[in-house]
Amino acid sequence: MPDEMDPQRSHGKKGDPAVTPIDVIVVRDIMSDIPDRIPSQMPINRILHEFSTLKCADLVVVDEDGKFLGVVSPFDLVNHVNPSMGVRSGKKAPCIECMMRGDALVAEDLMSRSHMTVTEETPVVEALRLLERYRQPDLVVIDEEGIAIGMLGICSIISHLRLVGHL
Repeated sequence: MPDEMDPQRSHGKKGDPAVTPIDVIVVRDIMSDIPDRIPSQMPINRILHEFSTLKCADLVVVDEDGKFLGVVSPFDLVNHVNPSMGVRSGKKAPCIECMMRGDALVAEDLMSRSHMTVTEETPVVEALRLLERYRQPDLVVIDEEGIAIGMLGICSIISHLRLVGHL
């Protein structure tokens, strides 16, 4: 049955009995593709390029099989260049020129390994709890083998909940 005909999945106004119950909404219903996957050995000069020319969003670090390893955030990069400006780590590169030449660090050395993950079947209510508890704007969606398959951001959840009548 198409979603628009399924009373459990229909859109409506807040308070409408046809509104999708929040406890049946799962990550798969809202997640998006990962815009930027990078290999763990990507040189820092290429990471700088990604942040400065594309967009300033977290970069998902994966191994050669696509398994999720961590995330390089703009904060990780800033903190690496100048720890007094950053918020996460105490590491510092010897010089920006060294980084730009490509003989400095790689993504694996900068990434945060503690980024939260969820699966496609995780209830959105649980994903919201994780986002709030760990104060992260997004979660990486992985499959049963640990392959990074998507992203779930707080703004996507808010938008979806508004569309289905919860906000």
